[in-house]
Amino acid sequence: MTQARRVPLPDGQAELLEMIAKGAPLKETLDRLLIIIEAQSEGLYCSILLLDPDGTHIHPGAGPSMPADYMAMLDGFAIGPLVGSCGTAMYRKESVVVTDIMVDPLWAPYKHLVEPHGFRACWSTPIFLNRDTVLGSFAMYYRDVRSPGPVELQLIAVATHIAGIAIERKRNEDELNRYHNELEDLVKQRTAEMCAEKENAEEAVFALQQSNLELANALTTLNVAQEELVHSKKLVALGSLVAGIAHELNTPIGNCLMIYSTLADQALALGEQFAKQGSLKRSELSAYFDNSREAGEILVRNLHRAADLIFSFKQIAVDQTSSNRRSFLLDETIKEIVLTLNPRLKNALFVIKQDIAGGVQFDSYPGPLSQVLDSLIENARVHAFEGRASGTVVISAGQEKAGWIELCVKDDGVGIPPENIERIFDPFFTTKLGTGGSGLGLNIMYNIVSGVLGGQVLVHSELGAGTTFTILLPVVAPKPATTGVYSTSSAMQ
Repeated sequence: MTQARRVPLPDGQAELLEMIAKGAPLKETLDRLLIIIEAQSEGLYCSILLLDPDGTHIHPGAGPSMPADYMAMLDGFAIGPLVGSCGTAMYRKESVVVTDIMVDPLWAPYKHLVEPHGFRACWSTPIFLNRDTVLGSFAMYYRDVRSPGPVELQLIAVATHIAGIAIERKRNEDELNRYHNELEDLVKQRTAEMCAEKENAEEAVFALQQSNLELANALTTLNVAQEELVHSKKLVALGSLVAGIAHELNTPIGNCLMIYSTLADQALALGEQFAKQGSLKRSELSAYFDNSREAGEILVRNLHRAADLIFSFKQIAVDQTSSNRRSFLLDETIKEIVLTLNPRLKNALFVIKQDIAGGVQFDSYPGPLSQVLDSLIENARVHAFEGRASGTVVISAGQEKAGWIELCVKDDGVGIPPENIERIFDPFFTTKLGTGGSGLGLNIMYNIVSGVLGGQVLVHSELGAGTTFTILLPVVAPKPATTGVYSTSSAMQ
């Protein structure tokens, strides 16, 4: 071996650490390390073997002064308890000092490998990542029988320390590259999924546009129908009712337009970001999917609500002529109303009784009053006597205070559950959904009483004892100018 120029050990350490910091290739760094170490001792040959991640097999890491054929023969060896100096040191995780290769049992199966090169002593020390993880081994060879002294022990410590730093850095780089490649694959996968989701979102947006267009057309049709029906003498309180329906329709349609606009803006922004950056963060994509799913649920609810309103429109149209204001006697008018209901109630399970004093003069709207009683009696027919063979509905009236009459409709049916009592006047609230109940009857009744008739509605119910609707009515109804358009929001304030 031609002895290299001796570099002071501290200077060599600084040089090697700088190479590691700058990212020099591992073999170049390890070769330089061994050259510096070899220069510190006459007749010294050094090698570094690397242990594969499987923890069993080795391959040459560096040995610039070692015979090339000898280093090549070590490639693929498995470590073990009797595998020379290096294989045994890595297996035992401790230094192995062999002072004479030719007589040491650790080298018995392998001394023929080194004999042609004249090596007699070999001291090997494991290179550790941590206490339990071996990265490889550093070995010193001499052509004479000898043991390590203080100088050699210091060189071993420096060499294993520097080599451990360099090897660990290379492993970290390899692991980082692996993660980088996996991340690239994941980004490609998520990008493909995002593109598919984007296409689905665009299709959903187009479908929403069509749905909103159909709803807008339906609203236009309803407005045209309103104009026509207002002039028909066969509809009851059409102006107020259509205004209420239009008010209710505007809410779900407005919600749909708002949600669609928001979803379209998000899709556009996401698309622009993807086109600009070429990728999206997982959190951004997840947030977009969550927003799309939530928007879809809101749209479905509002579209169903609008469809139900449109379907129910024809159910709540009434005869316009019956909204004419006139003077009438309350008892006679209620008798006439009940008389008109008898054909429909001939198969009902209950009877209607009246207890109304004569001579009570009203200046009001008999048509809307008729609809109020119709709604209450129909509500009793559908709900009050379910599971009962018979029952009674009593209509009574008495003076509550000067200028006001208390009209009561009382049944002895099953009653209303406490959890429902606060909701019975809400639009579309019904316990008979899907079996004929629309949830509009009591809501319309409430609006007529509080709107056209200028009164109030109270309800009291006990389970198993029946329900009483108490309607407080002025004998002189408000003037139309002060009545205004009645709707759920105004009535419930």
